[in-house]
Amino acid sequence: MTTKGIFRRARWTAVLSAVLLSVSAVGAQQPKPEGPLELAPVDVSKAVRQDIATEVRISGSLTPIRRSMLTSRVSSTIIELPVQIGDVVKVGDLLVRFDTEALTSAVTARKAEIDALDAQIQLAESILERNTTLGERGAASEATRLEARANVLNLRAQLRSKQAEVADAERSLAYAELRAEFDGVVSTRPVAQGQTVPLNTELMTIVDLSRMEVDAGVPTSRIPLVQLDQPVALSVEGFAGRTFDGKVMRISPTAVAGSRAVRVFVAIDNNEGLLRGGMFTTGILQVDAHKGVIALPVSAIRHDEQGTFILKVNSNTLVRQPVMLGTSWTDRNLVQVSGVEEGEMIVTAPLPDLVAGTAVTIEGI
Repeated sequence: MTTKGIFRRARWTAVLSAVLLSVSAVGAQQPKPEGPLELAPVDVSKAVRQDIATEVRISGSLTPIRRSMLTSRVSSTIIELPVQIGDVVKVGDLLVRFDTEALTSAVTARKAEIDALDAQIQLAESILERNTTLGERGAASEATRLEARANVLNLRAQLRSKQAEVADAERSLAYAELRAEFDGVVSTRPVAQGQTVPLNTELMTIVDLSRMEVDAGVPTSRIPLVQLDQPVALSVEGFAGRTFDGKVMRISPTAVAGSRAVRVFVAIDNNEGLLRGGMFTTGILQVDAHKGVIALPVSAIRHDEQGTFILKVNSNTLVRQPVMLGTSWTDRNLVQVSGVEEGEMIVTAPLPDLVAGTAVTIEGI
């Protein structure tokens, strides 16, 4: 290519570059088309009033609140045992009867000893009275009178001891029959009729199933929120889809050794008789309950130099709404807010670039 051709080509290249730069400058100066920002339905939530409570989950086994373990108060042979495990008993029903032959003989022997002592006391009192009379006449010494008086006092002391033995023997005879002290069900019976048992042998256990309790552990971090009479919704193994109402009745003053949990006892009415001791149950203990509050996801809360606020949709425009925060429910990622009216549409998605004054539409609305 000649030198002239090279210069001609360079000149056209320069002209073309100038034209392209001019077109680009014109395009950059023209405004871009603008329109409302479209938000998805998941980006917003309608403010509604609701009842919210912090929930503490508990678990444990059911135990009858009222139970009585009967033990033998005599050493004897069981001659009658009319109840078995699972039998329903009423107040006053016979549970155990022991052989009373030896017990009756003991009472008779103790009473005979008392009769003998009564006779000795009468004789000793007569001697004391005679010696006192003789002493007044100078016919008996003071020592003789004192000896007679000491004998009377000694016999009277022996009489009181024998009377106590009679009372014990009669009490043992009364213990030969054991009867139900309350309506319940026989839960254990490790002895059999005809068995000879020593003193304090376990005979049976009676439980009252009308009222049960759950011994559950609550973390020490949550225990300050737990109060007496707080309601508990309990789910019991074997009763799918049904809950039982419970109530906090007792709270242990100390944590369980080796753990960070405090024992909480929840009572359940079992008037239908459906629940049994040992059934496993889980429950939700509602603490710090709030009624009719407006709570928003934490992601809806925004902060700037003017304070805390949320963005609400008003006439298809984002509006800055100052709010005050209240109780926080970290387990639900919610926080109570005031300054928001029920029914208002709030931006709850984490969209940090949104600002007040932006025109928006909501997809599908």
